[in-house]
Amino acid sequence: MTDTGSLLLRWLSEQGAGPLSDLKQGMWWLAANHCQDIEPGAPGRWLRDAVSLAYMDIDWRNRRWCAAPPVLTRLPQARGLAVLTGSRTAAFEARVAQARQDGLLELFRVPSTRPPRDIPLPPSLIVQFDDEAGLVSWAAELGVPYTPCFALQGAALLPPLSLGEPTSAPEFGKPLEQYSLEHREYRPVPRPQGEGLYRLKRRDSKRVCQILRDDQWYETGHEQGVYLVLESRSGAADVLRWLPEKDCGRERFGTLFVDWGYPLPDLHRRVAAMCCGLAPRINAQAENLAYDNVPYAVAIKIAQSLGQHLGENNDE
Repeated sequence: MTDTGSLLLRWLSEQGAGPLSDLKQGMWWLAANHCQDIEPGAPGRWLRDAVSLAYMDIDWRNRRWCAAPPVLTRLPQARGLAVLTGSRTAAFEARVAQARQDGLLELFRVPSTRPPRDIPLPPSLIVQFDDEAGLVSWAAELGVPYTPCFALQGAALLPPLSLGEPTSAPEFGKPLEQYSLEHREYRPVPRPQGEGLYRLKRRDSKRVCQILRDDQWYETGHEQGVYLVLESRSGAADVLRWLPEKDCGRERFGTLFVDWGYPLPDLHRRVAAMCCGLAPRINAQAENLAYDNVPYAVAIKIAQSLGQHLGENNDE
């Protein structure tokens, strides 16, 4: 284990849990010593990808994190492939290495491609199997839980959009930003400019998001807030699209495209990423993220839970 992504995952796996601020500082120090010219937003993107790939869980509201336990799950209709995800302590890596040496199943380390100035992700552990019984037995010998197919199970449990808990209005005269759907960024405003998603700092210096709806303020997260605002706007353009595969018999599987500026919430991202076990591809020219091997039924569940119509995609 010498690559930067694996080193970071090993470090957070051994740490186990803690404040998010400490994790970001440690990540920045570790990554800066192994990667040149890292972009300022790279640690945040790495953390979100790590959540999507089920390496860790983050409580954004309370600024805490914890490593996720290892788990083995099948990829949906992926021709006998599963992904072994979760934290990777030194002891766990040793068990995986021994299992691989014993030749019980074939295991491949598959990298997720990322831009040069991003922090590399650890390679995904993709397992090839012949029958599910053998996969279940291998998980038991490795000492990890087995989930038949998280992507399908998780999609069925995606909650519909809902406003958060009512909260007080932002303090008058304090710095305030409103999210612009058109420009896909927060912009400073002197005071609330009507209904929408806002970002501010509380008295305890924590940055939070609030949404204004029908003269009432509600707590929310950034991703949830973006889709709540998008849902309330009639005639808004499709930001989620799906393109089927061209291979015979694979017409119900394809790629889910998500436009920049409209990020999926954590659980939705994890469901989409666990369809192929890799982080989404970044399409800079088309300005979107692409999740591969997503069943149409899963893509529909993601779109419906976010109050969106699933459009068709012409960009590859």
